[in-house]
Amino acid sequence: MARKLPDDLVDNLVDAGSREHYADAALYDYEYRRRRADVAFYRELAKRRLGTGGSILDLGAGSGRLTVPLARDGHRVVALDQAPAMLAALRRRVAALPRAVADRIAIAKGDLRAFDVGEQFPLVVAAFNVIEHLYTRSEVAACLARVAAHLAPGGAFVFDVQLPDLAWLIRDPNKRWAKTRFTDPTTGVKTLYSTNHDYDPVSQIVLIRIYYEPVDDSDRRSSRVVKLSQRKFFPAELEALIAHAGFRVVDRYGDFAGQPLTGSAESQVLVCERASSPANMRGSRRKTRR
Repeated sequence: MARKLPDDLVDNLVDAGSREHYADAALYDYEYRRRRADVAFYRELAKRRLGTGGSILDLGAGSGRLTVPLARDGHRVVALDQAPAMLAALRRRVAALPRAVADRIAIAKGDLRAFDVGEQFPLVVAAFNVIEHLYTRSEVAACLARVAAHLAPGGAFVFDVQLPDLAWLIRDPNKRWAKTRFTDPTTGVKTLYSTNHDYDPVSQIVLIRIYYEPVDDSDRRSSRVVKLSQRKFFPAELEALIAHAGFRVVDRYGDFAGQPLTGSAESQVLVCERASSPANMRGSRRKTRR
């Protein structure tokens, strides 16, 4: 169940949880190598909105899981992140691409709350729960203000976050969950993966602990715990935050296949435009179900 942690401890854990999960790019890429539905969604959306070539700002680009496919599709992509290991992995990945594709990718280091890449884009994306690393209302507002400054007239800001699962959030934080075995892609060590977490229902922040323990008990020195902190957004709250920042939700889905948002959905996928944009005067096209 949810339990209250001391405020100073929470601050330290949130800070660590915004960084530690992204310190090992090879492990990160291995763990999410089968996550493809979101990439297919963003590629199709970019094609629909921009054709076969346009400019895209990819926020929280990481090692290029989405950036590279978009560039392969003919788009020019500015990939923004601030995790050193992920940026280094992205640079290596770009260096190995065909010259024509690599030339369409620009890499920028920046904070979601204060970035400035000096141009506007018809499409800004923040895939795979990037927005969940904005932990307070002021941080959300700061990020959305920077998005607005980088969005060309008539452009769209598209992102996804998880739909909060109340049963998952209140799980016993002393038990281990999601147990699985894998071979570490760098060390080759057979490893047992498990997680648990604490959730603060007031701040709506979940502090996740990811345990990596060698299957061979004689190699306990390689055991480690990686922290991951996420802010959870409920649907009505998220739409209000978007509206307060001067945006309007024009499409909303519950998955990457375009299905309606329902209580059993895992994700919230939002397509937003500036509220003052003529396109928004036609009214919302949100796909929702009561």
